[in-house]
Amino acid sequence: MSARDGGPFAETVLGPVPVSRLGRVLPHEHLLIDLRQVTFQEPGDEAGRRLAREPLAMANLGWVRRHWTSSLDNLHQLDERLAIEELAAFARTGGGTLVDCTVPGIGRDAAALRRISESTGVHVIMGSGSYVEPTHPPEVRTLDAAGLHDRVVAEWRDGVDGTGIRPGLIGEVGCSWPLHPRERLALEAMAAAQRTTGLPLLIHPGRDPRAVAEIVEVVAAAGGDLTRTILAHLDRGITPHAELLELTRAGIFVELDCFGLESSLFPPDARMATLSDAQRLDIVRGLVDAGAGDHVLLAHDICQKHRLAAFGGHGFGHLTGEILPWMHQRGFTEAETTQLLVTNPAHAFAVAPAAPATPVA
Repeated sequence: MSARDGGPFAETVLGPVPVSRLGRVLPHEHLLIDLRQVTFQEPGDEAGRRLAREPLAMANLGWVRRHWTSSLDNLHQLDERLAIEELAAFARTGGGTLVDCTVPGIGRDAAALRRISESTGVHVIMGSGSYVEPTHPPEVRTLDAAGLHDRVVAEWRDGVDGTGIRPGLIGEVGCSWPLHPRERLALEAMAAAQRTTGLPLLIHPGRDPRAVAEIVEVVAAAGGDLTRTILAHLDRGITPHAELLELTRAGIFVELDCFGLESSLFPPDARMATLSDAQRLDIVRGLVDAGAGDHVLLAHDICQKHRLAAFGGHGFGHLTGEILPWMHQRGFTEAETTQLLVTNPAHAFAVAPAAPATPVA
């Protein structure tokens, strides 16, 4: 690994931090985010359309928990003070670092992330790149592959929007199914930027069983380093055990990042179902027992208000405060949980030596 001051480091919104000081890490979350333009689903009935436009409150929370993509208020969280309060709960349960995967087009705010980190004492690693095509801001839509590559490299070199705050990962890079041509272009450019910068690459797959294989093929063909690649949401579509193992054998980090989301209905695609946390832990146990525990990452991917503690949800402290003790009760050893929550993220988010520059088409 490359390093400043002689050791492996991760880039946070407050500057480089030795990976040995990251502590317990949430590798995929969103402190501030706005998904209204891409996620909102209009209910088909009059009562639902009324509920969709009500502020989130105790009276409608039960409905929102099942129809969380149909509540406009639920789909954006841009309150900095609330983010500080929620992140502080993670710190109180022993949390050390949160990776904020919000990118331009869905509410990234570098200066706010720095203030949140300063207020809570939690390290925050910020994302770069682009999400799914409908969220691409105008300045991204006009760029070719070389321009998309150079945009990320410039943020890594100079910081974001004149703040001097540098991203610590590329992602989450948004992919739909089928893969939109602009998303394919961005994915190829981000794979190239991964090699130029040494930053890890984190990818949001489309909602189809074939999406993951296609993404791996595109990244590899573009010269990306699969051992520096994280595939998100692999517990969203209940990815088969054999496929998860195949990904880890290629060096890819597999991310189970829906902890706390236990509504079996998955509103974006009613053909899919979410798991319980017990089922997620069964998957983790299987991967650890198969010798793949060093390539597993665990998170919540909190990107709606109803999952925050202030709105009756589990909050950012769920994994460290509730799931971790439960893992020990279920037979996970201290060494295994340390690997999953501390060691693996330290490896995944350490900045690697940049590869020699290659032209981007």
